[in-house]
Amino acid sequence: MQAFSSLGHFNLKVNDLDASIKFYGALGFPEFLRLNQNDGSPWIVYLRITDELYIELLPGGTGVAADERATGLNHLCLTTPDIEATAAHLEAVGIALTSPLKPEHRGVDGNRGMWITDPDGNRIEIMEMASDCIQYEAIKALKATGQPTALTRPL
Repeated sequence: MQAFSSLGHFNLKVNDLDASIKFYGALGFPEFLRLNQNDGSPWIVYLRITDELYIELLPGGTGVAADERATGLNHLCLTTPDIEATAAHLEAVGIALTSPLKPEHRGVDGNRGMWITDPDGNRIEIMEMASDCIQYEAIKALKATGQPTALTRPL
């Protein structure tokens, strides 16, 4: 038996709740539920990715996000079927890329990607998965053999 079927949500403690709601809304993740404290102030704001996957935003953050060398959550990755259209959308809604989208450049995994950060500095990778990427090939191999794939990272 597999104990879990999917990731359900991830939770971000945010410095500016309204700025975060606006940012993630511009990415296409609308607010769908708000839980308030007894005094009416927000406790948790839920943003919809899919019917089964959510972002929870908690107000009251008082700092900056960890840098990419820190232990813990390193980044969030969002997938898109059309990275060029997504880059154009981000530009249209005023979200700057932190690393440029290079025409036809593919990572070692065969996918195309670019990066942004949210208002609190959390890193977000945006990836267009190639149909023959190493992740999909490894999943096929796992289903066929029951064994994980091990590759050596190119330098």
